[in-house]
Amino acid sequence: MRTAKAKARAVEFAEAEILRKREEKVKRKEDLDRAINAFVRKWNKKRDREEAATEANRAKKYAVKLRALADRSGDKDRKIAAAAAENAKAAARRATKARKIQE
Repeated sequence: MRTAKAKARAVEFAEAEILRKREEKVKRKEDLDRAINAFVRKWNKKRDREEAATEANRAKKYAVKLRALADRSGDKDRKIAAAAAENAKAAARRATKARKIQE
């Protein structure tokens, strides 16, 4: 009688242990997936910030060049270049604002 109870307990314990190990494996996989997703999200946010900064700098440089062109050119060209420079400056401000919002 004692050995039968001991065998039953051993089988029950072994089944519980197998179930526990299986649950741990699933939990480890979920933790790994969560960590990977967090890393990718952070990486993408950083890349977007860098791209926004680059775009803002490019727009600022373009606005300066257009402003210089407007100063040198004729009256009609000056108005067109001044408007383009204003548009470029506005684009630079929007890019900077978007970058600040993302942070």
